[in-house]
Amino acid sequence: MKADEDVRMISAEAPVIFAKACEMVILELTLRSWIHTEESKRRTLEKNGVAAAISRTDVFDFLMDIIIPKDDLKEEGSGVTKLTMPRVVVDSVPYYYSQQQQGGDALGPGES
Repeated sequence: MKADEDVRMISAEAPVIFAKACEMVILELTLRSWIHTEESKRRTLEKNGVAAAISRTDVFDFLMDIIIPKDDLKEEGSGVTKLTMPRVVVDSVPYYYSQQQQGGDALGPGES
């Protein structure tokens, strides 16, 4: 953030929030990659598991060009291209990260 010349000041909370957001994205991507690893009956998380998680989940489309280069659109060993790979609807696989309660009971909507 400080490397950008246009940014003059950064609040103390901003790096903490960015770090937490990064943690949540990495956790979600890892868990979805692990699903692909288990579907492939493997016990080692590999690049093609991460690539499959990215291509199956609309939320991670921004990573497509970074993680899956145009030459690498075929999944290793399966011959499945991105065009034929089934997309997982967001509702069918819930997000795995759930906010943990921070001290005390969580109140529902409208409760105080």
